Amino acid sequence: MALFEGKRFVPEEAEIPTSSMADIAFLLIIFFILTTTFAREKGIKFVLPEQKQQEVKLKKDKLIVVAINDQGKVFINDQPTTFEDLHDQVKKYLEENNKRIVYIKTHEDAAYDYMIKAFDIAKQVYQEMKLPPKVALGVIRRRAE
Repeated sequence: MALFEGKRFVPEEAEIPTSSMADIAFLLIIFFILTTTFAREKGIKFVLPEQKQQEVKLKKDKLIVVAINDQGKVFINDQPTTFEDLHDQVKKYLEENNKRIVYIKTHEDAAYDYMIKAFDIAKQVYQEMKLPPKVALGVIRRRAE
């Protein structure tokens, strides 16, 4: 609506009502937060034991112990090895007795990647030999000083 000042015509400035825009913006934000679905990241599938702890004693000839120290050095049945040779050595032990369990003991200060690498190698050997995977994980604790 225009105003008249004397004989001159003064146009009124157009204004956009901003008070309701903030309400609409917040409603849109809330709508998108509630309707958005987030992608779930896939991790490693582990079958965790039930709550009851049961101690199972196994003979050493039933286990293939893969130990990883805090520097990332790998040992298989107390013999030093490398990740490159781990595949062949695990396969050799499983060919001798395919009912063995691969037990991966990782030092608590070792990089997480080392445990995953050893776990993947063990699973790969079981798949190549068409055996159900039997892999157990453990932690080597730091000695109390």
